[in-house]
Amino acid sequence: MLIPTPLAMPHRRPAPPAQPPGQGGAARDATRVENPLVYRTVLRIQPYQRDEMFAIARACFTSWLESKELATTLSSGVHHLTGTYTLTVTDSYDSDGHQAALRLRLRENKEEKREGTWQTTLTSAVDREAGPAYVGVDLEHYPSPGAGQTTPCPPRLVRELLDQFDVLDGSTRLSAVPRATHSDALDLLLAALTDPARELPLVVAAVPSHTDTAWERLLTKLAQNLAGIASVYRLERDAAAAFAASTGDGHNVFAGQIRTYLPGVVLGSGEDGRRHRLLTYRRLSDPQFRNADTRIARYPRLHAVTTPQPELLSEAAFPGIEEALKNLRAARSATARTDGDETLDSLRRQLDSANQTIDKALEELSEAASARDLAERSRRALDQERKDAVDRYEDEIADHDATQSALSALRHQVSVLQQRLVAAGRADDAYTPPVEDPVPMSFAELGDRAPERMRHLILTYDVSRAADLDDDLKSSTWASKVWDALLALDAYGGARTAEGGFEGTFRDFCEAAPQGLRCYPSARVAMVESDTVRKDKKGHRRQRIFRVPPEVDPAGELFMEAHIKIDSKGRIAPRVHFYDDTAGATGKVIVGYIGRHLSNTRTN
Repeated sequence: MLIPTPLAMPHRRPAPPAQPPGQGGAARDATRVENPLVYRTVLRIQPYQRDEMFAIARACFTSWLESKELATTLSSGVHHLTGTYTLTVTDSYDSDGHQAALRLRLRENKEEKREGTWQTTLTSAVDREAGPAYVGVDLEHYPSPGAGQTTPCPPRLVRELLDQFDVLDGSTRLSAVPRATHSDALDLLLAALTDPARELPLVVAAVPSHTDTAWERLLTKLAQNLAGIASVYRLERDAAAAFAASTGDGHNVFAGQIRTYLPGVVLGSGEDGRRHRLLTYRRLSDPQFRNADTRIARYPRLHAVTTPQPELLSEAAFPGIEEALKNLRAARSATARTDGDETLDSLRRQLDSANQTIDKALEELSEAASARDLAERSRRALDQERKDAVDRYEDEIADHDATQSALSALRHQVSVLQQRLVAAGRADDAYTPPVEDPVPMSFAELGDRAPERMRHLILTYDVSRAADLDDDLKSSTWASKVWDALLALDAYGGARTAEGGFEGTFRDFCEAAPQGLRCYPSARVAMVESDTVRKDKKGHRRQRIFRVPPEVDPAGELFMEAHIKIDSKGRIAPRVHFYDDTAGATGKVIVGYIGRHLSNTRTN
């Protein structure tokens, strides 16, 4: 009976069919419309402030307009404050005359400067029977055609509202400034961290071990960026040790680090610890890591804009264009009933009143048309988001099915091997798990650990560019997949250089799946790029030239077309590009790039 050697190679399986042009994970539509809603906060008003809620909201909005040096008339209707700013004020009242809702909308048209249109909407509503009352603020950005969307700091209006209203998230009062936490107040932080009623993210920033003015400025800007959508705690040095002891390794934060804790924290659970993103002090201090405050705020913003408004705000009944038309019809009817004996002055007064009503109706119609156009852009953006979500969902299902199938096969294999070891009298070996390093939670952590762990790799990739992937919600999943890919490349490098070593490419190695060696799904490995990329018709080849040691090429760089597909859907779809030098001067595999999908014929 012939027993295959561990490095025996089976027959090559056919490669999966190529995707048609225009399809693929990183394909982007040049006419893509981004969701204009870039910020949202919903403030639940306490019972003792409900009676004065509308007055306070108006006062805050007035103060905000004054800070922009704009007129502050908040009477109902459409007000063209300047050629750039348009203010719309709408009130709604119950049948008994009590105010039920208020909407204040400021639109800023900067199309002439190609900055697009900004729209800030304050909506306030109360249910006098059921009790709840809210003030919500939405900020929308509609970029000019061909321009990109920007993510600004929340409007000063939000800070004004937080100063005037006592808004709670669970047990925490929302504020636009960090909450200093010394050892005597640590219980309050821990209670807020684990509060089951907390609905918003909570950010803990641990003070560095030494004075750092840049870090202090970052924390101030971060708190402003998170106003209304998260709580920010400043963990002072005297409380750091007790916080670490109370939270454990999986949820701790060290000096200088900033961590975002999602709702539903489960202390003591390593799996739960992976949900809460951590930025190291070294990463925050990296000069190439720019706009840290905006990037840390990215998930809380996403959480906020994808959370539906309470029905009371979203379905508040405001008089629309129908009200203006009703007034117009009434004015026309009054004019038609004019008695022939009316004096000329009386006729003029009625005509002036009718003209004023007509002017107001025309303004309302114009505003309604503008609002309709912006609403249509919002609808198209939401359709695009839905399509992207469905694509990601389908890809995740396929990925999960493949993972589950491989896991089931491995579990069966482990069970059979354990039974054989027990039958051979080696029960201890059968049930003693091997020591395995935990997978990295982030690309920053991966960058710290990979050089020491990967003995058969040379890592020349831009660590900062790879760490940019940590901004995405899927970063921990991607980091673990890249870690597996690097382990497989390292195993391949060892197998190639071993005595009687493996012959073939990395893809061959993954298809052969040598016993006892780490591999990566071969369908995710591509050893070549398309002819269009290789021939550099649109500069794509240049993007794939990465650093190598001078003994590999005197120029210090090479075209690396071989790559590993970490994800196949979405606009990021990370890739690992490498160069196989196992038969060359270094005898190793050179990893030149870890980052988002580079452009190709399907993305341009």
